[in-house]
Amino acid sequence: MSDYFFLALGIPAGIASNILYQYLRSFASRRFDPVAMKGYWGEYISEPGERQCSIGEIRYDLRRSMWVFDGTNYHNDGRPFCHWVTLASYFDKTKREFYYTFSNTLAETGQTGYIGFGVLRFRRHEGKWVPDRGFFISGNEGESYRSHSVVRLDRIPTTPQETRAVFHARLGLPET
Repeated sequence: MSDYFFLALGIPAGIASNILYQYLRSFASRRFDPVAMKGYWGEYISEPGERQCSIGEIRYDLRRSMWVFDGTNYHNDGRPFCHWVTLASYFDKTKREFYYTFSNTLAETGQTGYIGFGVLRFRRHEGKWVPDRGFFISGNEGESYRSHSVVRLDRIPTTPQETRAVFHARLGLPET
């Protein structure tokens, strides 16, 4: 009879201990090894081309229970080329990498153009892990693997003139 009594007490105690352990582990990770990826980010592809800059937002989508990186790829003159939306994502905190699958909608036609896969890698900056560089692979005709740098932005520009100014001042696009 006492075996059943200890078993009846042991199961809830084990569950409660596991919950407490997971909470403390998560708390310690957030407190002592924080990741700061929420916000607006600009991407710059250093290889010459017509579309070297993108601007997007990383946020946690509570409805879908995942991190999303949605944004716009631009022509170098500031006109939007396509808008991408995250379909699925995974953040590997051990490797400090964010993986996401996205769908692109072409700005000129409004048609879904292609599906792609992207990766953001992080570096330590002022005691936090922040996006630093990455790459993506897309199904866009004539494109394949493209790597890029990542820069935090204060906001997303709203006009082509503001967009071009961000490209040159913040992302490193050379003046032509």
